[in-house]
Amino acid sequence: MPYFRTDRRNKIYYELHQNAEVSETLVFLHGWAEYHKIWREQIDFFQKNYQILTYDLRGFGLSSKPTYGYSLKQQSKYLRKLIQALEITNYWLIGHSLGGIITLKYCEKFFDEIKGAVLIDTTAYIPTKLSIWRNLGSFFVSKTLRQIWQRTLKSSKSEQRRTLIENLIHDSDSVPLYVSAACGIAVINSTVDLKSISCPVLIIVGENDILTPVDLSQKMHKKLSNSEFEIISDTGHMSFIEKPDEINSRMAEFFQNAK
Repeated sequence: MPYFRTDRRNKIYYELHQNAEVSETLVFLHGWAEYHKIWREQIDFFQKNYQILTYDLRGFGLSSKPTYGYSLKQQSKYLRKLIQALEITNYWLIGHSLGGIITLKYCEKFFDEIKGAVLIDTTAYIPTKLSIWRNLGSFFVSKTLRQIWQRTLKSSKSEQRRTLIENLIHDSDSVPLYVSAACGIAVINSTVDLKSISCPVLIIVGENDILTPVDLSQKMHKKLSNSEFEIISDTGHMSFIEKPDEINSRMAEFFQNAK
């Protein structure tokens, strides 16, 4: 299996879907307690026109799960090292939830090196009123995410999507509590200078997202000078799974037209 070592003891699992006929790469970052397979339908849609990189964030999936190294700055650093090691240039970042926040942190420093970014059901703000974010560890993973995934499962008619979500629900208990808590603290303590990010950004949010509501995406849109904003109707925090065709088409349009 393909691994990239961040240091002597720890490694990042990744999958690079190569395409020698194209010049651009899409780099996908999954969310909290998710893993690289979450992007299956995006890979199927885009792999003819782009090279695609998916990977498991530190602490999740097949990547190492040490007791340290979960700040957004550190997660961004691991992504940077992976991209450099694979000699990827001319690339876009696409992040969901926690992956979107890491994407923002990466763009804050390297906005002039990437083609642009897509933020799906994420935020750069954690308002106090969202007390759900303050309940970390086992509660967050075992209850909050399960509720979100169960809602997505009920609305999905595709057997492939249902299997994916069932696996997420089953695997959520395998995420160590210290990883969940460390990532949660990192997110709550995060600060991103949105006004410094000048690359093209597409913000996508589910109309019924209870974890990162629409108003949080609207606030990002106002502060990101070169951003587009899209609300996906009748979807929640897993909008790219609930309506992949609509979101994939919107991203394809963005990649073609962004300047």
